[in-house]
Amino acid sequence: MAERHNSLSATNLAAYHHLNCDLYLHHVYHKHTQPTTPEGFDRSGDQLLVESQYQRGLNWEATLYSWLDQSDLLLKVPGLPLQADVLLENILADEREHFFIAGITYTPPQHRLQELFFRAGTEPVEFGTGKPDLVEIRRDGHGITWKVIDAKASKAVKARSTSHHVQIYFYTLCLEYLLDHPSFYSSGSAGIWLPPEEGFNLASPSLSDIKSIQMSLLSRSLDAFLFERLPRLLSVPREDVRWHFNPLCQGCKYNPECRVNAVSEGKLGSMPNVSIPDARVLQDMLSSSGRSGSDIEDLHRLVSEDLPKIEQKFPIVAKKGKRVLGIRRKKVSDKYSAQVSPILESARAGKVEVIPRRNFTCPASEDVAVVVSLVQDPASPKSQVEFFAISLFTSTPQVYSGTGDRLIPTLAIIIDTLASSDLTTQFYVWSSAEQVLLQSHLIQQALVNSDLNPMDVRLCIGALSQGASLLQTAFQPVLLSGALLSFLVKGRRLKADYQACLERMGLSTRGTVPELRARVDQELKKLQHLSQHVGHQHEFGQVPRIIVLKKELEGMLAFPIAGYWDLRECAECLVGEDVEKEKADVPTDEEVFAAFKNDGTARLLGLLTDRNAMVNIVLNAARRRVCQARQNLLVNGGKILTTDFMDMCRQDDLRKLFFMQQFEVLSKLNELWSSRMGACPDAPVLEYCGKTARGGEHTFAIVSGVVDVPATDRGMSFFEYLLAEDVSSETEIPVEAMFDDLAVSGVVIPPNRSTKLHWDSQHHRVKENVLLADLRNISSVNGKLVVNVQTYGTPTNQILVHGRHYRLSPRLVDFNTTKVLSSLFELDLRWGDRERNTYGLLDRSIELAGHRGVPFLQLIMDPKSFGRVPEAKELLVTEDNTQRVFRNLKNLDVAAAASLLLKSSQHRATQRLLANRLAVIWGPPG
Repeated sequence: MAERHNSLSATNLAAYHHLNCDLYLHHVYHKHTQPTTPEGFDRSGDQLLVESQYQRGLNWEATLYSWLDQSDLLLKVPGLPLQADVLLENILADEREHFFIAGITYTPPQHRLQELFFRAGTEPVEFGTGKPDLVEIRRDGHGITWKVIDAKASKAVKARSTSHHVQIYFYTLCLEYLLDHPSFYSSGSAGIWLPPEEGFNLASPSLSDIKSIQMSLLSRSLDAFLFERLPRLLSVPREDVRWHFNPLCQGCKYNPECRVNAVSEGKLGSMPNVSIPDARVLQDMLSSSGRSGSDIEDLHRLVSEDLPKIEQKFPIVAKKGKRVLGIRRKKVSDKYSAQVSPILESARAGKVEVIPRRNFTCPASEDVAVVVSLVQDPASPKSQVEFFAISLFTSTPQVYSGTGDRLIPTLAIIIDTLASSDLTTQFYVWSSAEQVLLQSHLIQQALVNSDLNPMDVRLCIGALSQGASLLQTAFQPVLLSGALLSFLVKGRRLKADYQACLERMGLSTRGTVPELRARVDQELKKLQHLSQHVGHQHEFGQVPRIIVLKKELEGMLAFPIAGYWDLRECAECLVGEDVEKEKADVPTDEEVFAAFKNDGTARLLGLLTDRNAMVNIVLNAARRRVCQARQNLLVNGGKILTTDFMDMCRQDDLRKLFFMQQFEVLSKLNELWSSRMGACPDAPVLEYCGKTARGGEHTFAIVSGVVDVPATDRGMSFFEYLLAEDVSSETEIPVEAMFDDLAVSGVVIPPNRSTKLHWDSQHHRVKENVLLADLRNISSVNGKLVVNVQTYGTPTNQILVHGRHYRLSPRLVDFNTTKVLSSLFELDLRWGDRERNTYGLLDRSIELAGHRGVPFLQLIMDPKSFGRVPEAKELLVTEDNTQRVFRNLKNLDVAAAASLLLKSSQHRATQRLLANRLAVIWGPPG
C-alpha cells in the first residue's frame, strides 16, 4: 500500500456508497492528487447549491437539538476523546432514565480494528475521528443501554440505502469496543432520525421518526466491505482503480478532472447518461465477446463486428446493451449491413446523432407551448416552490411570474384561457426535479388548508395531473349511479335535496320538484349505461400532461458530451455558435439559484425568462434535427387542453380524502406507465417450457431478473402481472402500454359473464398479445429456477410458444378505490343532508360543530368527543361483578361458567369498550 495516505471518515464511507466510485476513496485516502479545476470552469455557483443542501442538514440538526433540549431529553458532553469511565460518570450524574447525548467524539480503536483486518487477511486501513450526532441512552436496573442515532435531512431511508447505514454501522462498531464496560450494553440496533413530513419548520421532531435497523442485518455485508473489499481497493495502483464517469458524479469534488480523463482516455463515461448499471451491461457485452478493453473503441468494434454472435449466445445481455446504446433493430432488407449505435458514434465523432427510436410522448407540434421554470431552496425545511416563471410561446409570447403562493392562481388563469380555445397546448418543464416539485405543490395545496380558491386547485389538477380525466371516466359513473340510487330510495325529498345532488353532478338546479327529480332520473339512467360500457380512453399511452424535455431529448438525440449534460451544453450542441458566444442567455441552475439568494426579483425573472426561451428554442431545434432524419419518429401531435377531474365532495376534510385516494391511484398508474413506455426494461424475462400436468398452469424458466411468489393464500388468485412476448418494436408502442388497468383493477379473474365486459373493453392489441398471470410456485429443476404461472386471456392465436422469451410486468390490482370513494361521497351527501333537514332537531353543540353529527367526520374533527362515557365507572363495576360471579361458579365446577369467563386480554378489551364511546380492538381473525 502506498506510504503517503490520509485517514477515512464515516462520512467518506457514506459518500463512496452514494457515488459508487472506487476512485473517490482512492483519491481521498492516498491524497496523490488534489481536486483540480480545468481552465474556464467556474464552480462558484455549483458550490452555492452544495452549501445550501449542506445547510439543510445543519438546520435540521439544530432544530433537533433544540427540541431535545426543550423536552429535557438532551445531555451535552465536551468534545474530548471518549473514555468509557468518564462517560459513565456523566450518565450516572444524570437522574433521567431516557435521554440523548450530543457531542461524543472518539478516536477509532485501531488496535481492535487491526485484529479484524488480520482475520480477513488484509492490510489495516486508517480511520479518522468519529462524531456521531446522538447516542440514545436508556437506564434500567440491569445497566445502561446505548444506541447510535444519526440525524439525516432526507425524505426517507431506502431499504437498500447503504450510504445511510454504513455510517451508523461504523459508529456502532467502534463504540462497542470503546464502551467495553460492564455497565454498558449495546441495543444491537442503530437509527436514522428523519425530519417530519410536514417540514421541521412546521412540525416538531418525533421519536417515531427514528428509523431503526438491527446491526445483525448489516454486519455480514458491511464487514465484508470494511475489512476485505476496502483495503484491497485502496492497495491497487491508481491506474487500476475501477471508476466510471456518470450523472452521479455531479456532486463530487474530483468531477472536472474525471471528465477530462474520461474523454481523453475514451472511457465509457465519454458517452452521456450511461449509469453505473448500464456501464456494467456494456462491460458484460465486452466480456462476452472475449475483448478485454473497456473503452468506446473496443465497444465500437464489438457492435460493428461481433454483435450478431453476442445476440445468438447471450441474447439477454445483447438486448440490454442495444437498449443502452440506442441500436435500432435491423430491417430484413438490411440484415447483411453492420449495426450502428448513434450514442457510440456521437461520442467518437463529436457530433449530435439522432437515435432512430419512435417517440410517443413528445408531440411533433402544438399551437401553444407553455414552459414552466421553478426555483426551490435546498436549505428549506420542506421542498416547496419559492419562485416561478411561466412563458407562453404563441404569436405574441407572454411571461407570468411570482412567488410560490401565486403559482396556482396564475396557472388557473392560464389554463382557463387556453381551455376555452381550440388551440392545442402542451406544458413543458426542463428537468424531472421540476416536474416532481410542480406535482407535489399541486397535491399539497389540494390537501392542506389554504386561502386558495378550491376551483383553481381543481382546474390545475385536472389540466396537469396525468390520468385525472381517466379516473373521472372510470369511477364517476359508478360512484354517482350508486349514490343516486341510495338517494332516490330514501323516501320523500325536499327541493333543496334535489338541488344539492344536481349541483354535484354539474347540472342545472332550476325548476320545480318534479322537474328536478326527472333530471336526476335521467342522469341516473345515463350513468348506469356508462358504467356498463367501460370503453376508457387510453390516456396513459399518449402524450403526458407535463413533458420533461430533458428526458425526451435523452431518448431522441445523442450528444457528444461526457457523463451528463444540462440545458447550456444541450443548447451549445443544438443551436450552435451563437449560444457559445453568449452563454449568459442560457443560465445554469446554479446561476438561477445564486440570483434567487443574492439578487433582486428583476435579475431572477430575467434569468428565468431567458431559460424558458432557450428551452423552447432547444425543443424546436430538436424537432428539426429529428425531422431531417426523415423517419417520422415523432408520432403524436399536441392535444386540446382538458380540465376534467373528479371533485364531488363539498366538506373540506372529505374532499381532501377524496383527492388523496385519487392521487394514490394516479401515482401507481404513472409508475406503471413510465415503465411500460420503455418496454418494461427491468421486468423479469422468462422462457416458455410448456404446460404443467394441471393443464391450466404453464412452466417458465427464469432467464433474467428476480421473480417473487407472493406469500398469500394460494386459494386467492389476483393475477397481478401481465405476460407478453419480450420483443421490441420501433414502429409500435409497447403492447403493455395499451393495457387499461382501471378497467379490470377491481375485477376477480377469471371474470364472470357480467364482468367479462371489462376485459372485452381492452385494446385489441392487448387482447391478442397479453395474458394476465398469477405466479403459483418457484422451484429448481436441473439447476435452473422454474416458475409455474396460471394465465388468463382471450387471444385468437397461440401466444405461448416453446423456447420464446416473455416479460413479466406488474399491473394495478385495486378492489378498494371504488368502495372508498363511494363511502366518502355518501358521507358528504349525509353531511349536506344534515345541514338542510336536521338543524333544529340536533343539540346546539352538534349544530355548531363542523361535523354536523356525522360520526366519521366527528372522529376527524373532534376526536376527544369519543372519550370516556359519563357512566363508565358504574359499567366497569358491573362488569367486574359479573366476572366475579362466573369465576365463583367455575370454582364450584359449573361447566357452563368456564366458557363465559373472559381471558385477561378479552377482559381488558371489554373494559375499554365499556369506558369509551369509541374503541379499536386488535385481535386475531374471528
